Amino acid sequence: MKTMPSRQGYTVGQTAKICQTSIQTLHFYDKIGLVKPHRVDGQNGYRYYSSQDILAIKIVQDLQSMQFTLEQIGQILKSKSMDGIPELMRGKKAEAEETIRTLETVVGTIDQRLRHLDAQRQLRKEFEHSQVVVELKTYPDRFVAFERKRDECGMEASVIRFMALMDRIKENGLTMDGHILTIYHEDLLTFDRGDSDIEICVPLLPSKPEPAFTRWLPGGDYISAVYPGFPNEDTCKSLFQRLRDWMSLNGYEENGPVLEQYLIDFTHMINTDDFIVDLQIPVKSVLTL
Repeated sequence: MKTMPSRQGYTVGQTAKICQTSIQTLHFYDKIGLVKPHRVDGQNGYRYYSSQDILAIKIVQDLQSMQFTLEQIGQILKSKSMDGIPELMRGKKAEAEETIRTLETVVGTIDQRLRHLDAQRQLRKEFEHSQVVVELKTYPDRFVAFERKRDECGMEASVIRFMALMDRIKENGLTMDGHILTIYHEDLLTFDRGDSDIEICVPLLPSKPEPAFTRWLPGGDYISAVYPGFPNEDTCKSLFQRLRDWMSLNGYEENGPVLEQYLIDFTHMINTDDFIVDLQIPVKSVLTL
């Protein structure tokens, strides 16, 4: 049935129905002075809206659909001139474009994390047959954020350092691109775990310019041992010696410091049982033709 106004105008209920909004919303608009009814009955307090009031409400709804704030909408409605509206809309367009770029980054990050989780599941299937997967791998140059200093070797100290480094990454508008890793500038078999030269790294998408806390890890051949479980001193030493034995048998020698990469999603790091570790030693062939 068609909504008809009385001689006094449209009631709050009629206006809410026409504008497809709630009575509470109309009361709120009235309270903040955004759209006030043209008449309020002095005896019963009933509010009555004119056609112009309804048009104003529809304008509010239209501007809200473009993400204008109620404060901005109020300024537009009170403005005597339309000259400032194009500039406001250009500003709102720029905000929307920035939001789109941010959401595209979020989508890209989620896609990357899903790939990591899928790779993690695949690795766990491999561990059903063998608790350690040893293979020779070739890596390209890797762009990373890093922090290197003498520090205690352990989960507690490393977590704090990684968190601080990730904050710097966000502050500089950089994007993570892979699993975090630790580089030991020490001999894994003999170093002092209470005071050692440890570099933490977070892989990144390449960027220009390159901030001072970023660098490139040189690519090349690495002998790798991937295993499930939380890294500890005994496991690291045992696997490191196993990889050294492999190098000796196959004509390779070490070609840089040892890397330890954690092949798990960041959200799983709180559960040490979910850890998958890739111990990597850069190598070069010493065989002569």
